[in-house]
Amino acid sequence: MHMPASNVSINLLGDSDMEHTPLGRIVAWAVTYGRYIMIGTEIVVLLAFISRFSLDRKLTDLKEEVTQKQEIIEANLSFENDIRLLQNKLAAVKTLEAISINPLDMLTLFQSILPSGVFLESFELAEDQITVNATAGSTYAFSQFISNLQATKILTAIEISDIKRDPILGIQFSFVAHITGAKTK
Repeated sequence: MHMPASNVSINLLGDSDMEHTPLGRIVAWAVTYGRYIMIGTEIVVLLAFISRFSLDRKLTDLKEEVTQKQEIIEANLSFENDIRLLQNKLAAVKTLEAISINPLDMLTLFQSILPSGVFLESFELAEDQITVNATAGSTYAFSQFISNLQATKILTAIEISDIKRDPILGIQFSFVAHITGAKTK
């Protein structure tokens, strides 16, 4: 009959006196706590590696979402431009509504003070002032128009500027005048 073999123990680190030396303490600490630190570090590295996949997926989804929204915006660009144009027109209408002087009344006034030979090129009515570009065929028509402007009680502080003489058209000029009785904000 065979006898069971006795347990054999092999100690590669040396005698138990090793525990009391500084090197022995470092080795004992590395064998016990060091492995926990290594396992913890490996878990953190694995979690970072695994989270990378989810973050990459989220990044891809966000890029696709941004691309889709850009395409929607580009598809609706003409619609947005139409809305902005309409908003600008509404702002112009509100500006005209804010003026206490009726634009039709101002045009009627100019019809009455315009001598023959003077033609309006542009007519801009703002809240409390009017800006006009005009052409007079002769110096007599120009002086008559200036006299008529100064005689009106509605227009004050008339500033004439940009007077040019064109051999074909005549005298081109512009003026700005304040409207009395207009609302001021």
